[in-house]
Amino acid sequence: MVRDDGETVGLFEPLMVSEGSPARAGLNDLVLELAEKSAGFRSSLPASMAEALADLVRAMNCYYSNLIEGHDTHPIDIERAMQGDYSADPKKRNLQLEAKAHVAVQKWIDEDGMAEPPTAPASIIELHRRFYEFLPPELLCVENPEDRREDPRCARRTAHAIR
Repeated sequence: MVRDDGETVGLFEPLMVSEGSPARAGLNDLVLELAEKSAGFRSSLPASMAEALADLVRAMNCYYSNLIEGHDTHPIDIERAMQGDYSADPKKRNLQLEAKAHVAVQKWIDEDGMAEPPTAPASIIELHRRFYEFLPPELLCVENPEDRREDPRCARRTAHAIR
């Protein structure tokens, strides 16, 4: 049973600074400055170094993002997953598969895979589709935190719905 705490769907939407916000102009200037410095730094690197650094940053982002979600996949296990070297422990292997999916989707984004802006509903749907298609069934459902139960059909139903 899914519990609805009455949150608005807006809690799931990306943060957008409203056009009327007094902070908008300053934030836009900071974003532009950061983008310019980032582009300058990237162009100063040899292509092979930029690619290796991008791979490292993707793995680092994956580690911290998953850690926030309570999925502690050690960086060495992320690296092993990227090489196709998975743990024999099912729980650890599932986290490695999650990490590999995370890194693959980030790489797709970085290589201009999105046809629409990142906040467009179609982009968000495509991000989720790409991510979830690589997850093992055990990670396609969440447990009810109160009784630790989930619908046993959930993994099959979710995997089918996403594909």
